[in-house]
Amino acid sequence: MSKTDWEAIRREYETDGVSARKLAEKYGISHTAINQKAKAEGWAKGVKKKVSTKKVSTKKLETKKVETRKVETGKSRLKSDDRESLPEEKKQAGREQDLGFEPAEFGLSEKQAIFAENVAAGKKLVDAYRIAGYEGEGRTAHSNASRMLRNARVFRAVSFLRDKRQQRLSLTEEEIIHQLSAIASANPNEIVQHRRVNCRYCWGEHHLYQWRDIEEFDKAAEKASKEGKDEPEYGGLGFVETGFPNADCPKCNGEGEGQFYAADTSQLEGDARWLYAGIKQTQHGLEIRMASQEAARRELLKLIDARKNPATGKNEKRGAAEYSPDDYRVAATNLEDEFKDLD
Repeated sequence: MSKTDWEAIRREYETDGVSARKLAEKYGISHTAINQKAKAEGWAKGVKKKVSTKKVSTKKLETKKVETRKVETGKSRLKSDDRESLPEEKKQAGREQDLGFEPAEFGLSEKQAIFAENVAAGKKLVDAYRIAGYEGEGRTAHSNASRMLRNARVFRAVSFLRDKRQQRLSLTEEEIIHQLSAIASANPNEIVQHRRVNCRYCWGEHHLYQWRDIEEFDKAAEKASKEGKDEPEYGGLGFVETGFPNADCPKCNGEGEGQFYAADTSQLEGDARWLYAGIKQTQHGLEIRMASQEAARRELLKLIDARKNPATGKNEKRGAAEYSPDDYRVAATNLEDEFKDLD
């Protein structure tokens, strides 16, 4: 995606008074994006100075100070010193400019851009949602954050930022150790689960068959009538498939029923994103693949062994920055070989 020269667009918009539609045709972007940018940054259209024909005395001309409006660019208005004083979450927006991210090109508002930047940086959805300035508590916040990520423009921006960040961080020392640690410590239950859930009789009235709603019951009753059978038993409405088993249920003896669950992989957060390795189509259906946690732990142990002092044979306490580049390269290569063995 070519970088739009917003500085030139703003100069023509403000100084020359060129319309957003003409600028859009000239620079190959939508006039809506230009209008959104102008509104967000407070562009003042047509500030070209008029030349006065009124005679001015030489004395007045010498003492009069001419004030000119400083035109701001589309880049961050914060100085580097000012940015250092901001909280970590608020610094994110300035850093993403290094990735060539222009929110207006994706049709995002300021809040949506902050949300996308923080999600791409690895923040949890709800945290990114609140950092962006949105309000909400509990399930409401999570539901709204999930809905925002499903917005096509927001999701496209998140994907773009993740790709750019991955290209920038690919195979650096910090990223390799981060990936190994994330894979080793991730919880597989965030991706796939086998859980025990209630059966139809667990919470039914007098432990009779419970229906989801009246429509489901009416269809079953109509079918039974056509087949000359008795009306189905009625244990009430409101069955929820994900409910917990009832320990007193006489039908399943409190064990419920087994249920396989796979998470929405487009919304995986944190370490689970590194553990997830894609989906493979097999003759038995879809297979969710995960990176080898055992291999990741093994490579981390190798890095620990590499930290031993050859002279004393004892471990030295060193930070991640003190690992040698060769240690990381060997770890990355070995881990890649482990993944190939899984194919």
